Amino acid sequence: MFFDRTIRGIAVTFLLGLVLCLLAACSANQHTVGQASKPIDPVQVERISFLNQIAEEMYTLTMSGQVGEARNKLIQLSDQIPKISWDGITSIEGLNALTATITDAKRVYNAVSYSPSDGQVAVAKIRLATDALSHKNQPMWLQYYKVLQNDSQLLSQQVKANKQQEAIAEFANLSQHIAIIHPSLIISRDPSSVEKLDSLIVFLRTHVNTKPMPIRQLEAGIVNMNQVIDELFLVKHKDALAYVPLTDPNHPIIWSLSIGLIIIGVLSYVGWQMYQSGRHIVPVRQPRESENR
Repeated sequence: MFFDRTIRGIAVTFLLGLVLCLLAACSANQHTVGQASKPIDPVQVERISFLNQIAEEMYTLTMSGQVGEARNKLIQLSDQIPKISWDGITSIEGLNALTATITDAKRVYNAVSYSPSDGQVAVAKIRLATDALSHKNQPMWLQYYKVLQNDSQLLSQQVKANKQQEAIAEFANLSQHIAIIHPSLIISRDPSSVEKLDSLIVFLRTHVNTKPMPIRQLEAGIVNMNQVIDELFLVKHKDALAYVPLTDPNHPIIWSLSIGLIIIGVLSYVGWQMYQSGRHIVPVRQPRESENR
């Protein structure tokens, strides 16, 4: 009986310790989450949404040939930039990329001879960039992955066939598509990864125009470029899904409820054990003086 009581005591102590550890972990998690996630000012969120709305209207006007109205939207868009506090929204590099895109668009729309194709490219860059700011989880520029895959495959085919003029044409398509999403990449991704892609594009441009065309070097460059593109479009998303911690800051309620259920279960078991042990305790009475005589 003494051995049973000892085992029960150890079990109860262990379970109570587990409860205290879980409570401490839950408290620490809530404290950490509070430090890590700084909510963006709702006013700034509203301004970013308005910025995206202006860009969408500008895009529609440009595509329908209403260049004057689209130019007015571009001016309105530019006026909104200083009104936004960018802390927590994007990096300095991202902000610079956005402002540079708007500046380039002004040159296109204010040119003496307006080019519809240049205008469409300029407004597409702006549209994707503002969307990347307002839809960080699923920005529209992610849809370009298949486009870049197709461009890369066609370029690789022409390089392997040693058809230089065709390879130059395919590289032009690839580089233009990357240029369209380039501001969005800087806004959404680590600038160092974007710099890798930029370096590879320069490498491919140099070698695809070299005579004779260095096929092996180009093939190696295309492989490396595809790896960087996968990193920018896919790998980071997979890592985010694969390494979500148990204390997911996006679902603090679910985590708290899970902890609560565990604690309730442990306390219930501890109470039941204490009740059961109490039932088997034999009370020890002090002998009365009459019994000792």
